[in-house]
Amino acid sequence: MKEIIKARVGSHLYGLNTEDSDEDFLGVFIRPTREILSFFNNKETYVTKDPDTTYHELKKFMWLAAKGNPTVLELLFCPEYEVLTNEGASLVRHRHWFLSNHVRDSFGGYAYQQAKKLQLREFQGYEGFGPELKKRRNKHARHCFRLLRQGRELLETGTMVSKLTNPEEYFAIGELPTEELVAKFTGEYAFFKQADSILTDEPNWKMLDELLLQLRGV
Repeated sequence: MKEIIKARVGSHLYGLNTEDSDEDFLGVFIRPTREILSFFNNKETYVTKDPDTTYHELKKFMWLAAKGNPTVLELLFCPEYEVLTNEGASLVRHRHWFLSNHVRDSFGGYAYQQAKKLQLREFQGYEGFGPELKKRRNKHARHCFRLLRQGRELLETGTMVSKLTNPEEYFAIGELPTEELVAKFTGEYAFFKQADSILTDEPNWKMLDELLLQLRGV
């Protein structure tokens, strides 16, 4: 198993971390072809603790990224890496091959589901819950808006800046009463859905397939 790329992701990457934020890392590894073809030792994902780290095997990572998975795709837009081999650098260099209009459904869909949960919690009296639940609610709210704005940036420009330049705005959004928050999200979501896209409907599957085989040494 060869680790080819790893970076700190999550709140620390976006600049939305607080004193309570844990560190999260995401990495990619390449499993030898013999193990991939075997019944044994061919697990696609590993999760470890202290710190929280997720590793995806190359093919799974590339598939998730090509489908626009926000958590996975952001690894290709990190400003710095803890591990970056020649193979990992090749993924970053060709990150535009992964992009497509799947971003609209993946970024928008995840944000929409989170917003619906917030709206449901309002009807359940969430505002009266304790400080820990309030922190979680505010964190989810911040990331809802981050997803919509970074997703729109990908659609309109084909690139994304992971480190937010205005984190204080997102913290202010998180503090809004739920009713105001949902109303603000509704407007932001409509703006996102109407965003013009320079991306194609599908990623460049042919080039991604060639890249996958190249990185495996096939």
